[in-house]
Amino acid sequence: MKIHNNKGVALVISFLVIIVLLALSGILVLTTITEKQYAKREVEQTQAFYVAEAGGNVALEQLDDLINVRLKTNLNNMSPSGALSLVQMYIDDGVAFLLATVKDSGGNPLLTQNGNKAEYAMGPISLGNGTYSLKIIMMEKSDPVTLATNTWDFPYIYQIEATGGSGGLSKRILLNGDFTIRVQKDNFAKFALFTNEQETPSGTNVWFTDNTNFDGPVHTNKRFNFALNPSGTFNDGVTQTEQSARFYNSGYPVLLDDDHNGTRDVPTFNAGFQRDQDNISLASLTQKQAMIDQVSGGATYFSDGIYLPGNGTDLAGGIYVQGNSSISLGVDGNNNAIYNITQGSVSKQITVDAVNNQTIVADGSTTTTYSGLPNGIDGAGTVIYVDGAIQSLGGTVQESTQLTIATENNMYIQDNLTYADYTPGSGTPGTSSYVPPTAEGAENILGLVSWGGNVYVGNSAPDDVAIHGTILAKEGIFAVDDYDDYGVGARGTATLLGGVITDNYGAFGLFNGSTGQSLSGYGRNFVYDKRMREGNSPPYFPTLSIYTAFSNDITDKIVWQQSD
Repeated sequence: MKIHNNKGVALVISFLVIIVLLALSGILVLTTITEKQYAKREVEQTQAFYVAEAGGNVALEQLDDLINVRLKTNLNNMSPSGALSLVQMYIDDGVAFLLATVKDSGGNPLLTQNGNKAEYAMGPISLGNGTYSLKIIMMEKSDPVTLATNTWDFPYIYQIEATGGSGGLSKRILLNGDFTIRVQKDNFAKFALFTNEQETPSGTNVWFTDNTNFDGPVHTNKRFNFALNPSGTFNDGVTQTEQSARFYNSGYPVLLDDDHNGTRDVPTFNAGFQRDQDNISLASLTQKQAMIDQVSGGATYFSDGIYLPGNGTDLAGGIYVQGNSSISLGVDGNNNAIYNITQGSVSKQITVDAVNNQTIVADGSTTTTYSGLPNGIDGAGTVIYVDGAIQSLGGTVQESTQLTIATENNMYIQDNLTYADYTPGSGTPGTSSYVPPTAEGAENILGLVSWGGNVYVGNSAPDDVAIHGTILAKEGIFAVDDYDDYGVGARGTATLLGGVITDNYGAFGLFNGSTGQSLSGYGRNFVYDKRMREGNSPPYFPTLSIYTAFSNDITDKIVWQQSD
């Protein structure tokens, strides 16, 4: 007789099941822990990579600050002779030039030398759950180059090493690129507005009100006048020579060493208002003669006419006009710049074929082809000088042309004067939806210079006239001719894309003081050409005495790679 112990078998089976379940649970827990560790490690690796990438972006911004803020500021603050001596001292050693000029506000060097390299390091710096460190290494790409009098290029290559860490893991990225520092005398073209005196030639104060808006540097060698709250918005630096500014004060003007007058007159200075600054001389006769020499090639002309200085059929200067003239700019079907110039009874069409390095001159009966371009002796860009007045000016500046037109006397803009390449504005000036025109990214640049007269918007100019270019009147104003002619009445808005540098402030029109309605002339819509802030300027445009430095290509052609 057999006795079956079913309870014992069941107990054994239960134990076996429990053991299997425990083993499976252990495997599951171990797998979960392992996967969690892998997931955590993957998260930390990703975090480390993105932190390193952020460090690389910070390094690019820091490199831009080192060159376009620190170095530039230090050169600006040097005396002209000191800056010139420093450049000449290090013209054969670009790394030493960096070490001598990249300093903080206290004059302490920000770079260290490591052989033939200049280095800058930061970190570790916390970012989220990680940290990053960075190193910027700069070396000469080639020897510095003297381009022209008071102009040099310092070429460099750079490498950025950015390391990001998170949870004990790290990632490293490398950025490689190159840039060139241009060192030159600073240029008047950088100003959105410059005046010797902030008043009209008759002595009337010019007030900045809520209709005033400047995006570029603004300076006067006297004092500015502010009225109402708000009384103008200034997005770049504002400087004046006088210690005190003038405030309208509800019709009872006061002088205050301040940037506002209580709540009555309150300008908005987004980059500061510095008073008691050095006087800046507005160009010089030496610069005028230098411009004439560039155009004339050293030749002297005694009779009226239109001349292209050179040796036989080879040009060696610009376009020189003796006597009063009219100039119309254009572009032909081959995208060549055209200058139609009339002086007295003589008219010439001058075609500049930059692709083939030729200049073709036609006077109605003969056509002459010259080798070379009317770009002055130094080849900096097209330059036209009129020893007389320019009685009519208008037209289009070809898309790759850098041009300066200068006159001894008055200049009258009688038509729209615009760039072939620019982005038009939209909307109505003065409204929140208005988008101003811009020439950022374009190559064409125009400078207008009157050495002894005024620059006028003439009586034949259209309503809502458009003018592109930077205007300088050394002894005069930029104004509307017959701005107070009630018979002609209001002529809309004059939109300037550029800057204004003048002796006094010129009038543009008359308005009803109660309603703001335009009665005659034009309303102003002055839009700063931001390219001038980046060191660009029309060819042979008058310069300041101080030196500046800049690089526009730090973030161009970056090579990126990831490392462990």
